Amino acid sequence: MATTHDPRTESRFTREPPSPEPPEPPEPAGGPRRGLGVYVLVAALVFGALAATGLVLLTAGGEHSAGATPTATHQTAGRPATAGVAAAAPVSAARTIAVTLKEFSVNPLPGTGRAGRVTFHVRNTGRITHEFVVLRTSKPAAALAKGGRADETGNVGEIGDLKPGASKSLALSLRPGHYALVCNLPGHYLAGQHADFTVR
Repeated sequence: MATTHDPRTESRFTREPPSPEPPEPPEPAGGPRRGLGVYVLVAALVFGALAATGLVLLTAGGEHSAGATPTATHQTAGRPATAGVAAAAPVSAARTIAVTLKEFSVNPLPGTGRAGRVTFHVRNTGRITHEFVVLRTSKPAAALAKGGRADETGNVGEIGDLKPGASKSLALSLRPGHYALVCNLPGHYLAGQHADFTVR
């Protein structure tokens, strides 16, 4: 007996069933919390970078804060110098010297004279009488003691008995070298009333 071909029957048995949808990938261990940890880590890194940048800017700006003025430098004769800082000027030799006498000191300003005519303007600011003696000597002014007073060898000029508050001038022609300025009244030299003086 011949078999009749029925296309409807064939299609019913040969049609492939629809393919199932692919299963969803399994959720990673730790679930959504692990993904949240990644975001927290990224946020912490960004915050740290911003904080570091702010610290650098704050440090850089601190150099000029609180009224500080930046110091500029300039080149002078091949050597760097700081602007606004005056170089120490050498003590210049003078022709006029102001001298103050008191218990018990001799204070010449400046302490260096220029060779030639030198004028000492001497004032007694103490409460007792003093005198002013200029000695040319190679010894320090403190090393001239002889019999309770200073040895006056090398005396080139003096002002005697200057009363308290009085002033007097003494003009001398001085050669370059070392001098001692003293008050040689009894006990005054030994009490420390002396000073070294240089003429250039």
